[in-house]
Amino acid sequence: MNRGRLTGKVQYNSWNDRSNSLELFMRSQTDVPVWQNGSMPSPAKRMSGGSTPSAGVLRKGIGTMELYSTLSGTVEPLVTLQPDRVSMFVCGPTVYDYSHLGHARTYVVFDVLAKYLRWTGKEVFYLQNITDVDDKIINRAKEEGVSQSQLARKCEAEYFRDMHSLGIDGVSYYAHATTHIPEILSQVIRLLARKVAYVTGAGIYFNVDTFEHNGELSGQNRLKRVSRVTDETKRNPLDFALWKFGEFGEYTWDSPWGRGRPGWHIEDTAISERYLGQQYDIHGGGLDLIFPHHEAEIAQMESLEGRHPMVRYWVHTGFLTVQGEKMSKSLGNFITIRDALKTWSKDVLRYFILLSHYRSPLQATEEGIRNASRGLEHIRAVAQKDAGVNQEGRKAFVDAMEADLNTPAALAAIQGLATSGDLGALKEYGEILGINFLREESAPLSILQDVRAELRARKQFEVADMIRARMVDAGINITDPPL
Repeated sequence: MNRGRLTGKVQYNSWNDRSNSLELFMRSQTDVPVWQNGSMPSPAKRMSGGSTPSAGVLRKGIGTMELYSTLSGTVEPLVTLQPDRVSMFVCGPTVYDYSHLGHARTYVVFDVLAKYLRWTGKEVFYLQNITDVDDKIINRAKEEGVSQSQLARKCEAEYFRDMHSLGIDGVSYYAHATTHIPEILSQVIRLLARKVAYVTGAGIYFNVDTFEHNGELSGQNRLKRVSRVTDETKRNPLDFALWKFGEFGEYTWDSPWGRGRPGWHIEDTAISERYLGQQYDIHGGGLDLIFPHHEAEIAQMESLEGRHPMVRYWVHTGFLTVQGEKMSKSLGNFITIRDALKTWSKDVLRYFILLSHYRSPLQATEEGIRNASRGLEHIRAVAQKDAGVNQEGRKAFVDAMEADLNTPAALAAIQGLATSGDLGALKEYGEILGINFLREESAPLSILQDVRAELRARKQFEVADMIRARMVDAGINITDPPL
């Protein structure tokens, strides 16, 4: 079965061809998931996981990490399906526009989580999807007078450029929805066979009344839920589309029921089943995806063969807000990553994001980012000379990361390590957090720093302050340690 890029159609020349294809699709459910058979996919973009150490050698003295799961509502020890291996899926972008700082927060957090787990010696397969067929893409392509594929590829390239600029390189594999149509059709066929889905004139829908665990993730009362899509052909307003009938331009495919395209939710479960299986360790995303998207994913996957839970650790990042409102494209209050990087470095933006716990709301303000910049510069200023290992400081960092990825506490430990002069820890932990905590100095700048230190030691403060003022005017922030 072709896993490469499709041209937009699964062709059937006759009903016999369709029947043979049905058998092929159904047979795919017996495939061993890529992650479990030990092979890595090759057709899509893959990143190496950055500069973090290779997995395989477990570090001594590292306990069991704890993570908060939205499903249980508690912080739990991270016990994975396979010892010392972690399978993680995070919802990727819908590529119709530039990514904003809200996206940056989510992807920085999971980048750090993947890198930390690898640093502890665990093998991590971090899968992310690319939603490249969607109503938003179709509508935006029409507005701009370009093809859907042109728009999707352009925005995807911008997304990868943003991720590279932010130092986000922990993803193992990116999988496109448009190259997984056979897997999507396979899931639709199996859900129909299990009588948890039905066909209407508009498409194929999942019947939420057939799923007993419906609402467990969000905790919402089923009677108080409101569907965001109105369709009179549905039996229940909360039922959601698995396959939509119609002609949608270049991204329209033949199917056993007629031409159309997939619904949003099933793209993710088809991809995750293919590479991770019907059960895996961690599923991540923003809080706004819990309902309906993640609820729908659970209903689809667990209805295939009744394996519960689909995922044990549902990890969600809090909203990044602007003046008290969630940053979003629909509200028009977003700051793009590319614009933010024109003013601030990737180190400053990552430091700003990680100063707040990932589950807490984060207010995006100029002052907040400026304060983060000052905090990072202070660390770099005091971390001048290597004074050897600070075991207590290192333990504080690891303890913070093990406690539900408590990056604010981890950064507090970083400040202590900088003050004590443990430059080795700053470099090592900086690779995990994706932040350079050591100042990169040219030889002349290093000499000036040494001269100022000598002048201050001799109490020649007037000359030292004059040099300091000139350096600040040149854009070099100086924080003097106490004498």
